[in-house]
Amino acid sequence: MSVRSAPPLSDSLYVGVGSTPMIRAGAHNNVDILAKLEYVNPGGSLKDRVALQVLKELDAQDKVAGVHASRQKTLIVPSTGDFGVSVATLGARHAYRVICILPERTSADRVALLKALGVEIVRVPNKVQPEAPESAQSVAQRLAEQLQHDPAQVIVLDTASLPTDPYATLAQEIMDQTQGQLDFLFVGVASGTTITHLSRALKAHCPDIKVIGVEPQHSVLSGGREHSLKADWRVEDLGSHVVPPRFDASVADAWVQVSDKAAYSTARRLIRDQGVLCGPSSGAVMAGAVQYFEQHPPENHSTHEYRAAVILGDRADQFTSTLLSDDWLFENDLADDIMVKELEYATFNRYRGASVEDLQLPVAITVTPATTVSRALDLMLEREFSQLPVVHADNKKLVGYVSLASLQAHVDHGDVQLDQPIDTCMFSFRKQKSAYQVITPDTSLADLAKFFEHNSFAVVTDVARKWCLGVATKYDLISFLHRRQGL
Repeated sequence: MSVRSAPPLSDSLYVGVGSTPMIRAGAHNNVDILAKLEYVNPGGSLKDRVALQVLKELDAQDKVAGVHASRQKTLIVPSTGDFGVSVATLGARHAYRVICILPERTSADRVALLKALGVEIVRVPNKVQPEAPESAQSVAQRLAEQLQHDPAQVIVLDTASLPTDPYATLAQEIMDQTQGQLDFLFVGVASGTTITHLSRALKAHCPDIKVIGVEPQHSVLSGGREHSLKADWRVEDLGSHVVPPRFDASVADAWVQVSDKAAYSTARRLIRDQGVLCGPSSGAVMAGAVQYFEQHPPENHSTHEYRAAVILGDRADQFTSTLLSDDWLFENDLADDIMVKELEYATFNRYRGASVEDLQLPVAITVTPATTVSRALDLMLEREFSQLPVVHADNKKLVGYVSLASLQAHVDHGDVQLDQPIDTCMFSFRKQKSAYQVITPDTSLADLAKFFEHNSFAVVTDVARKWCLGVATKYDLISFLHRRQGL
């Protein structure tokens, strides 16, 4: 068994940038699709490569200026968020002051991540002309003027000032991983910098390669319009309402526009079917490749096997409240027909209208607040219960519960004695801050499954919560489904 050598000990995250994996991600219309997983970079995107080069150049300046020079620098980043995360992640040890100027569409998860990295956030509208006073570029320049005491200490990291060498390195990696056998490359486009320099570098190695630009619907980068502020999109890190200065759309051999629905649904399928934990813009690029080959299938060739690479440049964990939320996708109509059917089955249809009563739970074993800790422990260990409902001694109304783990912990730490009543260490529903959700025999199993997303067990009662009828766990739900499938 061969063991791959571990990377050497390092003082910096810098060593984790680049050399990202490329995997086979399936085939479509006789084209093998390869996924370049740029999201595995430390900051979660391709922009780590550019941020690394920027920070190395600043490191060199700091060594000349003195060891504390970095603490005096302010980096202003007009970004969709990915480059801001890259700069803040890789530059965290430098203690730079980072101000990130983000469009309003930026996810709350990414904003929270930036704040955790110590970044100051300024929001700007999604749809705005670059020369407008509220555009990211204008706000960045005004901030720089206000903060600038020393021109060397306030730096605006706009697209025009960023290094382009990292794209040549990325192109070389792609060539090495495909052994130069590549027919198509699909790249998501926002400012146009990535596709411009990557296309040039790859065509120097492979003149016949076709580079395809992917943008959201309503973006204007592919040409035809100089600007459009009428419509917007949800996918971050892709598209533009204005064609950037000096951008030449002809660097791409073809363009594909992808809907938000296709982007989000494709990203979710990549996560579920292949374990590729990418974000919405990656979903857009993969959807763009599939869409392109549906419309332009390559000619059948007896000897040539067509290969296409897609750049997956964002990570799912920066979109937990959007991409990873089924409810959010439904509310915003971003689940396609395939995904809707799958989610409806997983959430509702597989239960086929069954309710808690169909679980056929055993009669509940309950205790009162006066029951001793010893007796409660014996009951749970004897019957292999993890919890016991606690009911009022007189009216038998549910008042709380005790858990095996909690009781054992209290006993082990000496907080309670075995002969003490459990009311000193039980979980009381009266003290619960959040609303108590009543689970009855008529509760649908779909609702019970939703309840188990945040709770380990459910006490089944009547509607008035007067009688405790049973205790249900996710195990009971799984067992029910297994029995039903076996019929």
